[in-house]
Amino acid sequence: MSLSLQQQITAQTRIPREVHFGVIGGANLSQYSFLPTVTQKMMQGVTSGVAIRYIEETLFGLQAEFLLTQRGYKDYYEEYPELNFSRSLLYVEVPVMAHVYFKIGKHNEIAFDAGPKIGWYLSDKIDSNLPADFGEEGSQYNVKVTAHHSMPVSRKFDYGIQAGLGYEFKFGPKVSLQLQGRYYYGLANIWPDTKADEFEQSSNQSIQIVAALWWHHTIRGKKVRREPIL
Repeated sequence: MSLSLQQQITAQTRIPREVHFGVIGGANLSQYSFLPTVTQKMMQGVTSGVAIRYIEETLFGLQAEFLLTQRGYKDYYEEYPELNFSRSLLYVEVPVMAHVYFKIGKHNEIAFDAGPKIGWYLSDKIDSNLPADFGEEGSQYNVKVTAHHSMPVSRKFDYGIQAGLGYEFKFGPKVSLQLQGRYYYGLANIWPDTKADEFEQSSNQSIQIVAALWWHHTIRGKKVRREPIL
């Protein structure tokens, strides 16, 4: 076979396919969008769980997680700084995100993750020093919206959109450490939301700062045909 003919034969290369297994943990800062409006501070909580990531292309993959997350709301009373009310809600969460990453040198990557997230309410805990007559007619505390203090969560299923931007450092071919900031915009309300109900809106918004330790496993590579060399 002549050299020129050999150069015209389509070559084949392999792009490695990888499966990554990870453990995730971090801090969660959240609040709820209420209508009527409730003045709040960010509620602090934690998130932790496990994850799996599948890398199919050189710059793209899919990532799914199983998390336990504390979210909630914390009232802010500017006129009554001695008073506090906070409610922590525990959820099981499952985000499924597209993972787009860019290599920076040999050991560093920048990644953008985005996709839907679903959750299921498990339980809640209240921390409060409010007096018994708080919000009642004739009380010395002039606060009108207090129904969210005692209403049970009637809609346990939650869903929304999550996006994150992060940095990942590879210690070698098998292990990496990722740091990421995330934002979650909830689309579901925890209470009925008609005009006749107490709240027309009661959806969650949260910011997460997480760290993930990943173990990499390479599986059979994907064959990619290249253009003939003329």
